[in-house]
Amino acid sequence: MNLILDVPDDLAERLCAGGANPAHVALAALNQAADALARGAHPTPPDAARRTPAEAAARMRASRAGNILPEGVTIRDLMTHGRA
Repeated sequence: MNLILDVPDDLAERLCAGGANPAHVALAALNQAADALARGAHPTPPDAARRTPAEAAARMRASRAGNILPEGVTIRDLMTHGRA
């Protein structure tokens, strides 16, 4: 699988200044994550441990605001889109 990764310029510069290739660093991080998943670890965002359930629910509601379906489109339409 090909993966396009957008590395911020400042991060790429810091990696290169330290003698690291950003592509190799990204591949190593993906390998580490795959190994953790194989061991049964569940990836979570770094700040997820500091959120209460109420804060997490509020964050989900806030990210959902403004995301509406176009007129005449239903959830079922979205689920069946692309099935032939």
